[in-house]
Amino acid sequence: MKWIEKQIWIVACSFSLPVAAQTVHVDSDRVAYQNTITVANTSQVELFFRAQKAIADYVTQQPAQIKTDAINNEISAQGTIKLQSPYHLVKSLRYTIKLSVHDGEYQYRIDSVYLQETERGGSTKLASSEQLLKGMDVSGAASWIMEKQLNEIDMNLQKVIALVKSEMKDQGNKM
Repeated sequence: MKWIEKQIWIVACSFSLPVAAQTVHVDSDRVAYQNTITVANTSQVELFFRAQKAIADYVTQQPAQIKTDAINNEISAQGTIKLQSPYHLVKSLRYTIKLSVHDGEYQYRIDSVYLQETERGGSTKLASSEQLLKGMDVSGAASWIMEKQLNEIDMNLQKVIALVKSEMKDQGNKM
């Protein structure tokens, strides 16, 4: 009997591991990611072109949504990622990304994160990252569901960051 209880406990713990691994980044009670990355021996002009390509390739393919500020060497855009959802819902992650470039380095910032849920043939609900994080304050199944949603959001934003970093790194080392 003890062996069965132990196996059940192990299975239950394995389901909670993704929840315990929650890594969503929070800044002023909202989801935000930022960092400065060094790219040795790369000019500001080269990094600016790489940033334009990264935004166009990995954030939005709609040039009208890309805002370029050549004076301040900044590029920003609104990104959208479809999330897993049951058939009756369409869930999308919306966010803003901004890249600022300088000689040998660039900064990225992802913020204005919110979740858009649209019922097929019905209404649309928006939940800001602040609201999503407040959902973690409740207990029980609602908190677990919200934490699972935040983990999925984090995973998708980390993927965007990795793709942008890949595009911005030294092109000579890229394969």
